[in-house]
Amino acid sequence: MTRISQHSSIKVSWGERLVIAFPILAFISMIWIYAVNVPWLDDVDVFPDFLGKFLSSNNWDERWYLLFKPNNEHRVVYAKLANLLHYALTGTLNMRTLTIASNVTLFGILWIFWRIVRDNKLKAIYFIPIPFILLQPQYYLTSLWTITGFQYQPVIFWGLMGMYLLSRQTIVGFITAIFLVFFDSFTMSNGMFYWIAGLVILCLQGRYKELLVWAIFMLLTIKIYFLNFSNEANDLGFKYFAQHPHESFFGFFTHLGGSFDFFTDWEIFKRSVLPTIAGAIMVSIVGIWIIAFLLFSDKLPFSLLKLNLKENYFKRLHQRISENSSNYIILGGLIFLLINALVIAILRPRFGYFVMIVGNYKIYPAMFFAFTYVIVATTWLKEKSHIWIKGIIGLAIVFNILSYGKFLPEVHERRKDLLTRVYNQQYNQIGLGPAIHTPFYDYVNQAMGRLTAQGIYTYPKGFYTGYEQDLSKPLSNFPDLKVDIHPTPDGIVIDEKSLVHGKGLNDGTYLILKSQTRTYLFYQKSPHWWGRTYQGSSTLIPIKTYEPDKYKIGVIHVLNNQVSFFDTKQEVELKL
Repeated sequence: MTRISQHSSIKVSWGERLVIAFPILAFISMIWIYAVNVPWLDDVDVFPDFLGKFLSSNNWDERWYLLFKPNNEHRVVYAKLANLLHYALTGTLNMRTLTIASNVTLFGILWIFWRIVRDNKLKAIYFIPIPFILLQPQYYLTSLWTITGFQYQPVIFWGLMGMYLLSRQTIVGFITAIFLVFFDSFTMSNGMFYWIAGLVILCLQGRYKELLVWAIFMLLTIKIYFLNFSNEANDLGFKYFAQHPHESFFGFFTHLGGSFDFFTDWEIFKRSVLPTIAGAIMVSIVGIWIIAFLLFSDKLPFSLLKLNLKENYFKRLHQRISENSSNYIILGGLIFLLINALVIAILRPRFGYFVMIVGNYKIYPAMFFAFTYVIVATTWLKEKSHIWIKGIIGLAIVFNILSYGKFLPEVHERRKDLLTRVYNQQYNQIGLGPAIHTPFYDYVNQAMGRLTAQGIYTYPKGFYTGYEQDLSKPLSNFPDLKVDIHPTPDGIVIDEKSLVHGKGLNDGTYLILKSQTRTYLFYQKSPHWWGRTYQGSSTLIPIKTYEPDKYKIGVIHVLNNQVSFFDTKQEVELKL
């Protein structure tokens, strides 16, 4: 057995190292395999468009403006700096490389959890559930979407690093924490919630001079952040909240329990039941811990100790919690997550209740789940038999396996969908999110055209690479295949019932729409679980994703890297 570091009293066996490494390597493998060089929707604003405009500007006033300009509801300085750094090192824009890099802060978060376990003098076995809880694909719309990867994960990490430094109670740590939380506020707007967490921590520590300085910097940050900032979207959220307060009440628990959202195909009410119950249970556990830590501290003017001098459970619990300074990190992280959940529950239901458990938010409930476990481990299981922790490890492994079983097929399908869309962008100037002939459509084409003309961005290879000549041939050159066509309000649905779906990286049934001047590809993501063989496909051709014309319909079938072309002998006239 070896020490994890020269300063640590934790010894880690090779068996424990192997178990800890498994979820880490599995997660890294997923990111490496499924990250693609495709800017999607909000990516265009922060990466291709920002980089092109920044490089073409000779005015530093304009460059500073571009760096701090809000993108939707956030100023995303960290993402833009990463974009510039990548360009400085490579001379290119590569969304795959940036996506992989965006996940680095996740491992910084994992390191912070390790420090909490170490500082609580727990054995390494208590750390094992954390990577299984945290490193999984439920939040793939963060870990595999570049813009959200440079927002949601780093906003947690930089803020937690600030709380970690405050917990050290040194002047250098305090100054660095101010810088980190200031930077975090411009990584994503909810980073400002860490200022509130810092106020609470400094108050608990009795560091009132530093508290005053912290408050001044907090107010300055808020003033700078909201300078020339539009709050119209938030105003609409508050109006909806006033009319539907019950959605926000339940949405708070649903969001925090989002790690238990395994039935994503169910209608929203049934789907939300398990996350809401799980969220309520975890909030109850966290609530007991926070009450003991905060309300029974003699550092606070509203301490319950002044109301009740008798010995009770909360007093004993407070003594146990306050013994270790690393619990300030936990408290800071929980304050951030609880305020964040409250804001989401108030402002987001107007888009639909499903937003409480939407994929790109799920890093937050994963963090809340991990913190809840850490609270239980450091507060109640610390002196218990290892049977308890071994049982929790087993449950964490089951949770991780279920998460991969449910969500990895979605990750698998999303990659094929994005590579099909980027083909249409490359050859038809439509595919990265906008509807055709809209302001956003023109904006995307200008941003992409600016970088491709300079060779800064190169379109990625897909399954179709090397088959461009086949795609240019008349469909009548290929074997026949029967399909059925159904018009729907969302577009045209084309059903095929004979081709088998494989499990390979590019395996699937792709639709060809071919006119005299254009060739489009479409792919319909399949919700199927792995481990079963499926036959047939149903592909939607969404409205406003093509130029109006008469199109012949063809099919590409990929199975075990074997590519086959078919002619359906059918034609469809598509209009806007």
